[in-house]
Amino acid sequence: MAVQEAIDKLKNEGSKEDKVAVAGSIAVFVVLVLLILWGIFFFRKIQRGTQHVDLKAGAQDEFNFKSVKDAQQRLQEEYSSSTGELIEIRNQSAAGQTHVQETMQQQTGGSDGNQFGTANGGQ
Repeated sequence: MAVQEAIDKLKNEGSKEDKVAVAGSIAVFVVLVLLILWGIFFFRKIQRGTQHVDLKAGAQDEFNFKSVKDAQQRLQEEYSSSTGELIEIRNQSAAGQTHVQETMQQQTGGSDGNQFGTANGGQ
């Protein structure tokens, strides 16, 4: 009831400055509530991890030329297959590195355990 009485008093007896102050404070309150709600939903969406890479253009498809669409398709295919290629390169590099280590051990004899080849402990 007190709020209704304050509103009626402001309508009938309040000055223009009072009315502007009340309207401004209501507007600020509404904006703050909307900003807080947006922040909550935004951080929930990030926390769920619903972000994903989609290289399709959507409504932009109507304006793209065929060559641009073909290039987008090729990029999307390369992007999706790059993981397998990177794993294969890593495995090849690891196999080559072990081959080099085996060759180095064979050349040094591999018996004394000293990788620098000094006979009396580096003196």
